[in-house]
Amino acid sequence: MNIIDEILTNLRRTSGLSGRELARRAGTAHSALIDYAKGRHDPGFSTLERIALAAGCDLIVEVRPRLSGPEIRTLEMHRAIAAKIEGDPEGVRECARHNLEVLRVADTLGNTEPYLDAWENLINGSVARLISVMTSTDQAARDLRQASPFAGVLSDEERLEVIMGTDGVRVAEMAGRSLDDVRQEISTAINAGRELVENHL
Repeated sequence: MNIIDEILTNLRRTSGLSGRELARRAGTAHSALIDYAKGRHDPGFSTLERIALAAGCDLIVEVRPRLSGPEIRTLEMHRAIAAKIEGDPEGVRECARHNLEVLRVADTLGNTEPYLDAWENLINGSVARLISVMTSTDQAARDLRQASPFAGVLSDEERLEVIMGTDGVRVAEMAGRSLDDVRQEISTAINAGRELVENHL
């Protein structure tokens, strides 16, 4: 997903508008929005600002540190979880509520309490707002994802695909190994981790 596609996706989610309605309100063609999202044309700042205003949002330009490798992986995991939320919002939120209870019990010193409180508010609020924060690259969202309550939402196979998509090539190149070897090793580690958790339940 390129940055323009991410912005347009967030604008649609936040506003609740379809791509066609957003384009109509912005005074542009729906096909133009598709071209921007696919990277075929550059909308320019003034066009993006007009689209944001049509969605009832402000377009704010910010300079922030680049995401690290682990932050990219975590972001992509949450994007995959966001897709699950769109398909089964209540089921995923119920899983997250259960995980929040477990995390609160485990956090005997209260170090993650502010993050867990923030997640609880998001989970009990609108789906659009929850997904917007989960997939944001701002610092607050980056911090929140470090105390994520969405364990168990993605299957082992789905987690493996995210890991391979974010880290697989880099790890294979650094280790001088094939992607298939790295995939098998990561798959074995995921399965071992799941078995360890299940054995301690």
